[in-house]
Amino acid sequence: MNTYPSPPQCYVLPGGLCALIEPLPYAHSVSVGCFVGVGAGHEDRHESGIAHFIEHMLFKGTQRRPSPKMIVDAIEGIGGILDAYTSFESTVYYAKVADIYFDRAIDALSDMLIAPRFDPLDVEKERRVIAEELHQTEDTPSELVHLLLDAAMWGDQPLGRDIAGSEETIATFTAEQIVTFWRTHYTKRNMVISIAGHVDVQRALDAVAAAFDALPEGAPGVCLPSKPPLPGPALTLRCDDNEQGNFCLGFRGIAYNDPDRRALLAFDTVVGSGPSSRLFQEIREERGLAYNIGSYSREHHDTGKWVVFGSVEPPNLRACLATVMAELRRVRNEGITADELAQVKEQVKGGILLSLEDTWAIASRNGAHQLRYGRVIPIEQVVAEVETVSREDVLRVAQRVLCDQHLHMAVIGPYEDAADLEALLTVERAS
Repeated sequence: MNTYPSPPQCYVLPGGLCALIEPLPYAHSVSVGCFVGVGAGHEDRHESGIAHFIEHMLFKGTQRRPSPKMIVDAIEGIGGILDAYTSFESTVYYAKVADIYFDRAIDALSDMLIAPRFDPLDVEKERRVIAEELHQTEDTPSELVHLLLDAAMWGDQPLGRDIAGSEETIATFTAEQIVTFWRTHYTKRNMVISIAGHVDVQRALDAVAAAFDALPEGAPGVCLPSKPPLPGPALTLRCDDNEQGNFCLGFRGIAYNDPDRRALLAFDTVVGSGPSSRLFQEIREERGLAYNIGSYSREHHDTGKWVVFGSVEPPNLRACLATVMAELRRVRNEGITADELAQVKEQVKGGILLSLEDTWAIASRNGAHQLRYGRVIPIEQVVAEVETVSREDVLRVAQRVLCDQHLHMAVIGPYEDAADLEALLTVERAS
């Protein structure tokens, strides 16, 4: 019988700051993550990209470390890792260091979050940097096609926009606007500090309490409500002379608290997530129609999406899409086999156990869960929920997700015949 570690206790420090400490005596490293409850889902149209902009700005310098190099050297100079990312619902800053440098990691991260300079000259520099980041995405069809799908599927709301914003919005941000947004969201009640590694719990709590004491108390962030996806089936086609055809198929998914989330995990794993999936085996291994083929699910606070994506040689697009649609119709009508379900359950358990070997993976899971659910879901609960998924559950979620009404497709490549591709857009009947 598997024995899984208990989830770490959440310590609520003065002012409402939540700290999670998971001591791992066998480790030689310690990872510290600062999970801030703000992302693209908190932004009005005119603010689109500002959370991501602030993430960049916090690496530009602080009062004590007034240059980007001093920020990076504080962690990378001792052999550690310092990074950050912005998502739809959060912004995360993290450091992974040898355990002897734990105090340095706490000091560097708290300095970045509490005392950024927000120099107007740096704002202008970073405006240009992010504009180049947006241009790079425009020049990368395999990335851009996902953004085209989002825009077509969700329209004018946060889910339909690039997390990095647009050139139009980032051009309007002022230093004052950026500082106001930062002060509103970078607060004790809107942040979780997650630590995992070779560290003493009380020592870590004392360090966090002291380092982040200057944060204002604030309040938890609230995501903007999502509107339903636009009606489908619908195609968005961008014709260019790229040497590859790139496509994304999107369906309305589920929210992260939905009781069907484990059934959707099983469905996604069997259909398209990984080399053992149906789509990978049929399209790449059996038919040789594409090198890159897969699927993924994204769950948010009140909705979600399920996406199939691929890159093909231009002449293979129609055959590839026809095969994808046939596989989706098959799973919608028949579900998955008993053997597939049994394999999924073993994959999930194996993946969880492997993730327990890395201090950042553990700190990341704990922090993300606490920010999203208000608690860390025990691993044995996840395993138990996956174990209870039945073939009937997977069939139900397949029929719930796979419907023409919410089907959108985005395509980039040397194609002009939209009608030929639109004829493929159905999972409810044979095309």
